[in-house]
Amino acid sequence: METTTPVPFALPLIRLNVATLVFLPIAFVLLLARVTRITKNQPVHRLPPSPRGLPVVGNLHQLGALPHRALHALAASHGPIMLLQLGRVPTLVVSSAAAAREVLLVHDHAFANRPSLAVPTRLLYGCTDIAFAPNGAYWRRARKLAVLHLLSPARVRAYRRVREEEVSELVRKVEEEQKLHGVVRLSELLSGFAKDVNGRIVLGVRASGGTGWRSKVDALMEEANALLGAFHVGDYFPWLAWLAAVDGTDAKVGRAFERIDQILEEIIVAAGSADEMRDGRADGAPCGDEAFVHVLLSLQSDSVGHGWRFSRDNVKALLEDLFGAGTDSTIIVLEWVMAELLRNKGAMQKLQQEIRRHSTNSADHYLIVTEQELPAMEYLRAVIKETMRLHPPGPLLIPRESMQHRRVDCYDVPRRTRIIVNAWAVGRDPAAWDGADEFRPERFVGSEVDFRGRHPQLIPFGAGRRMCPGVGFTAAVVELALTNLLGRFDWEIPPSDVVDMEEAPGITSRKRMPLCAVAAHPAE
Repeated sequence: METTTPVPFALPLIRLNVATLVFLPIAFVLLLARVTRITKNQPVHRLPPSPRGLPVVGNLHQLGALPHRALHALAASHGPIMLLQLGRVPTLVVSSAAAAREVLLVHDHAFANRPSLAVPTRLLYGCTDIAFAPNGAYWRRARKLAVLHLLSPARVRAYRRVREEEVSELVRKVEEEQKLHGVVRLSELLSGFAKDVNGRIVLGVRASGGTGWRSKVDALMEEANALLGAFHVGDYFPWLAWLAAVDGTDAKVGRAFERIDQILEEIIVAAGSADEMRDGRADGAPCGDEAFVHVLLSLQSDSVGHGWRFSRDNVKALLEDLFGAGTDSTIIVLEWVMAELLRNKGAMQKLQQEIRRHSTNSADHYLIVTEQELPAMEYLRAVIKETMRLHPPGPLLIPRESMQHRRVDCYDVPRRTRIIVNAWAVGRDPAAWDGADEFRPERFVGSEVDFRGRHPQLIPFGAGRRMCPGVGFTAAVVELALTNLLGRFDWEIPPSDVVDMEEAPGITSRKRMPLCAVAAHPAE
């Protein structure tokens, strides 16, 4: 992967002798000729509009604690296609559905690379995951492997039993918490639920299983997510990367990496010693609903025969990526759906009527809806779509980097420009949505618009070849959990309480304040 790394200018003391006086004019002429040649070879005709920045830092100071909101405000003044200077990095910011289509679909092949970023490189084993890996052969192989053995529709269906067991346990905990405290700490329960279901599927461990994994899994996700959104000076001022060693950033990332690596190593060792990984399968082929870590380890020994080596660090990077992303997106969507429905009682009642109309008696006392009933629930999917339109899990999609010079709309985008798509702003694009700031699930009833990458006006998981491949994985968990929570209970905002709708700072759109609610059984 090619990156731009400017060489710092040094100004050493120079003895002004005859040789120096002769050399300096020659060096200046040669440098001028080189700059002129580069300029002629890389013509740029029309750059996008740019907000006025400051010397050296450019527009960095304008991003604020919630960059997606700050960039949305800047786009209102400068247009949906802007060019920002973030330190030394030219950055194209896209804020409308039409512009997102150009970047993510029309010119997808030219904008498929990822920029080299310091913290992901360290935490994700040289960016050998899927989300941050540079465009190339390794990324294609890793993505294909994850889709085939974890994220394909067939594999998602294979984990139905795990989802239903964990949703049943979630409902049991809601009943218990309501009886004990009178109020349900929804954010806490949803977080534990997402970690349990994704932990079982990806890592082969249940976070709350009483084996000490809870604190370890929490550390694995929370610390990694916090640091992936942290500012690293070297990402914007390459010649000042050494400052991260002085201010303690590199040391903090290094300590976090050691803890995460130790946790992943323990998970892999435990998985490698499990007898069921090879039982009855002389060829080592994965089968059934075994955890993804078992699949990875069984395939690791076979990778050499395919002409490439899938290392132990690659296994760890994929586990960290898939567990972290899958868990976080599940928590975020569930939290925001419940928050929006608590504020919009008409929509909640309409959804509850649909769920209760289609629910059947399950053998499980706590499960009133199984996955068999989900396809008939159109309003459920409309509510989820509308929630993700307003609250995408990652409000700013993972940055891309242009590999070729391209024109977006009427503007030139030079090679090696960083590209940020503001999915939060796209979901509020008035050219694509009527009443863009209003929660109206009915807009999706009878509509073909979906969040699976075909419609640029709804891109909570991105679009094109670099979109998140785990869309179906997350949707299956979210749909089953919501139908049982809303079908079994009537929900209310606690007395003298309000639902805070602000996001917490970070690369994801977690709620700023935890969500609490009162859960009551519906009147017969």
